[in-house]
Amino acid sequence: MSKASPFTEFLHALRTAAATFPDTRKGKNKYYTVRDAALGAFAVFFTQSPSFLAYQRDMAAHKGQSNAHTLFGLTEIPCDNQR
Repeated sequence: MSKASPFTEFLHALRTAAATFPDTRKGKNKYYTVRDAALGAFAVFFTQSPSFLAYQRDMAAHKGQSNAHTLFGLTEIPCDNQR
């Protein structure tokens, strides 16, 4: 069995930590999880794309999946105007 890469270990630690972040939002403004928001914020800086959301949508349309889902494990990709 091969050892996980340092990046894979880092992502696991980031996902684990993000899952423990408190959610202090009130009302119905809770479409995206705090975990997805934190992972999405990291992914934006990691990929350094001018439009992270457009890049992920384009990737999903052309390749059937995006790295936001496969690499970062986001359930939903948060957008600039949360639902």
